[in-house]
Amino acid sequence: MLCRTVIVGCLASLAAGLWAGSARAQSPTETCVELKTVREDAAAIRDLIKTEIDRFPTHRSADEGCGSFLRVEIIDLSGTTYVTGRINTQVPHREAMTDDLATAIERMLRVVLHNDPVRLRGPRRDNLLRRTLRGLKHGATFFGAEAYQVMSVVDGELEALPGIAAVVRREAQDWHLAARLSFAHRLADPPPGGLELTGRIGFGLQALYFDDPLADTSFYWGIELGMDHQRMAGPAPGYGEGVEDEYSQTGFAVSGRAGVEFFRTTTGRLDLFAQVTLPVFATHDEEGRIADTWLPGLSLGAGLWF
Repeated sequence: MLCRTVIVGCLASLAAGLWAGSARAQSPTETCVELKTVREDAAAIRDLIKTEIDRFPTHRSADEGCGSFLRVEIIDLSGTTYVTGRINTQVPHREAMTDDLATAIERMLRVVLHNDPVRLRGPRRDNLLRRTLRGLKHGATFFGAEAYQVMSVVDGELEALPGIAAVVRREAQDWHLAARLSFAHRLADPPPGGLELTGRIGFGLQALYFDDPLADTSFYWGIELGMDHQRMAGPAPGYGEGVEDEYSQTGFAVSGRAGVEFFRTTTGRLDLFAQVTLPVFATHDEEGRIADTWLPGLSLGAGLWF
């Protein structure tokens, strides 16, 4: 009798747990709405979009605490009205208004809400780590190439080296994670008689935060942790009078990066950036005494993303 009671109790608990889990999984995802239009009835259109969202069992319109973000843009072109919608990091979907605006909005929402990565992943959870991992899984991967100038003060003089970089980046809604390999080198031979920076190679992992991830243009800032390789040339008094030699040193570096990215709703993007690199080591040559200095760097450049 006791065993039967225990078994029945366990089954009841299991059924309750499954029912609760099912109820959570079917709960609608709270969705924030951003509308961009020049129409005078923008407020009424935004209310219409929120009402249409509430008609879907998978989503519910909200103004805060949102698990998904919907951006809607309405433009008039050559006598035709177009409704474009984008939810989270998905590709935008555009509908032309053939009947009335409400019908075009309904058709657009039917496509973008069905492809919401938050719903495809599972029920929304108010946890930053879970949202970030979910965004990484359903986000987009971009490959980029950068051209830049890195400037450093060497022996009291400002020097600039041209450089290029290759970057791969994974998008996670407003956060992006990237790996960057950079190479800067002096194109002409350094003049004799003074300390010169002839090359700089870096590798780092970046975490970037975008101010408006759904906008076509967005500012961003972030941090990079990695390695910095510096190559110097100049007099080497430790090896003898009038002797010149080269010296290189590698160490850990921390960088801060800020910039603005254009054409984010297209497949090709333009990036303008500034990056400050702070090595946590001093370039010090004990044998040849070529260099004994600390070399932070400022990089200014542009990149293309695909």
